[in-house]
Amino acid sequence: MMKKLLLLIVLFIGAYLQGSAQEIFNTILHDAQAVVDDSTSSVVSAKIAQFKVDALKYIRTKAFEKQDEVSKVFLDNQAYYMKQFLNTFFSGVVTNSELSKAQKKDLILFFMDASQSNPLYNDPDRELVDAYVHNSKTQFTPFCLDTDWTKAYAAVQSRLKAAAQQ
Repeated sequence: MMKKLLLLIVLFIGAYLQGSAQEIFNTILHDAQAVVDDSTSSVVSAKIAQFKVDALKYIRTKAFEKQDEVSKVFLDNQAYYMKQFLNTFFSGVVTNSELSKAQKKDLILFFMDASQSNPLYNDPDRELVDAYVHNSKTQFTPFCLDTDWTKAYAAVQSRLKAAAQQ
């Protein structure tokens, strides 16, 4: 009896967590789309949100091209780490007034490299996946759509941690 109760609790928690994982992807996508659709959003906010929408839709579309079923955890992780990557980029680099222009430029190039050096699908359509990179003068998110955000964020964290220890 106790084993059945324990198994039932574990299954219930697993089902709950599975649903929550999908919520993260959908929430980030929905929130970004809402900013894009809001005519009162600033140009900067709208461009950043448009990147999020494009990146998440790209990830989901490519995932379903590769497999019939896509793990909710996979989509959740990519969305979560993309958001973390972007938050770190804007708070740690772009709006960081303690950095010199040269330091900011170096870090911006590093973030761009972290994005491009960690492909998720190795998509040969460079025109599509690098659309935001090639328009980096007009975009606030000069990153590749074909990015494994988990690996890119880990690369950024590793570099920032090493820099902080110096």
